[in-house]
Amino acid sequence: MAALRINILSNYAGQIWMAAMAVVFLPLYIRILGMEAFGLVGLMLSFQSISQLFDFGIGGAANRELSRRVHEPARADGTRDLVRSSEVVIWLLAAVVGIVIWACSGLIADHWLHLQSLEQSTARHAIAIMGIAIALLWPSAFYSNCLSGLERQPALNVINAVFATLRYAGVVPVLFWLSPSIEAFLWWYAIVGVAQSVATAIVVWRKLPRGNRQARWSSIELRGSSRFAGGLFLVGVLAMGVSQLDRLSIVSLRPLAELGYYTLAITIASGLGRMVLPMFNALYPRFSRLVAKNDEKGVRELYHLSNQYLAVVIAAVALVLMVFSREVLFLWTGNPALAAKVALPMAILVAGSALNGLMNIPYALQLANGWTRLAMGLNAASLLLGIPFCLWAVPRYGITGAACLWLLANLASVVIGIPLMHRRLLRGEMARWYLHDVLPPVLAATAAAVVLDWLLPPLPRTILGVAWLAFAGLVTLATSASASKSVREMGRAWLTERLAS
Repeated sequence: MAALRINILSNYAGQIWMAAMAVVFLPLYIRILGMEAFGLVGLMLSFQSISQLFDFGIGGAANRELSRRVHEPARADGTRDLVRSSEVVIWLLAAVVGIVIWACSGLIADHWLHLQSLEQSTARHAIAIMGIAIALLWPSAFYSNCLSGLERQPALNVINAVFATLRYAGVVPVLFWLSPSIEAFLWWYAIVGVAQSVATAIVVWRKLPRGNRQARWSSIELRGSSRFAGGLFLVGVLAMGVSQLDRLSIVSLRPLAELGYYTLAITIASGLGRMVLPMFNALYPRFSRLVAKNDEKGVRELYHLSNQYLAVVIAAVALVLMVFSREVLFLWTGNPALAAKVALPMAILVAGSALNGLMNIPYALQLANGWTRLAMGLNAASLLLGIPFCLWAVPRYGITGAACLWLLANLASVVIGIPLMHRRLLRGEMARWYLHDVLPPVLAATAAAVVLDWLLPPLPRTILGVAWLAFAGLVTLATSASASKSVREMGRAWLTERLAS
């Protein structure tokens, strides 16, 4: 458990650093580039997320296989062959993704985007550069999966933190001294992306178990995990469809500037995902190993313990962001009109992200068991129902209507997906998940955040306002933690140990 704790803590440290980079620099990008050009940055992030699907589940399958094999020296050669074969496919697919986006740049700029002040030639050029940037960064996701499967999260997070700093902070002198343009922004993104992919690949090969020969292409290794990879691919396609449908609807049905506002709201809501990802990345390989050993007791204990810890973090962060949404935006951007426009969709997106976060550990358990059909079915239903919903809601309610899709899709997963999962995995544990793992910290955090909103004065955009918001977050976190049995007992044991020493 000590190694698992180190992995989780290092994941949190890395995610907090990357979130801090976004918080510090995104308002500066908006001021330099303008909201419409910043909308192109949001479009690039959507394309980047969508393109990750087209590894066809290879990264997720490598994660699972490496976590199962890492302590089996006899399989070292096969493990290295799997990584070599997979990375060849990944780099070829990255080239295809980049070429497709580059080739479609004119079509996207001329016939899809609703430009107002930005010239079409600028948009076409920017989208072509996007293709190059996305292709060069794309393989780093595969190598990150490999390091996660090897349970080398500290090394992975050092890499991510270094390149997040280069990406976010390094582009500022480029914009100030070379060119304050979207093209310069994207070229810097491309340069940092290829450096990150190469650096992560080098670390992966150094951390792999030593073999008796050089790694080589092996179609047998690829075929061995192809069924699970195919399931991950389909789950990913459908999940990405659900997560990107709102943004694509805004691009198609509303002015491009609205995507800029929506990207701002998503940036904050995705910060909640950064609180979830460290737990998922550390627990998924550990679940895979326990399942491979048929350790049902270990799976059950880890499942409930990790759900309670995660629910405390999600509840505290989400409720503060929802209740104080306008204050958070004003403190961040200094623009009261922008804060008023984005506050409601941001709160809705945060609520959806909180529900999505609560499903991450159940999903990790499903993947550890090689079961992808449940997630596939839930995402397919959300996508089929979400398309007509967006066609109705986005023209009428704009970015608020788009945000509602994310909330409703994740609410359905919590209400429908958990009962279906527990009919097959960890039978008899569903009530404990709802009533003991999740509900107490959520209710406690809700009560704390609402009371604090009523008691606290209006938050000024000064260090005092930041201090009051931090105080609200700490009180909400403490209240949420005190309502969770496992977290409360851990805190009591830690305090007793410190007093005794």
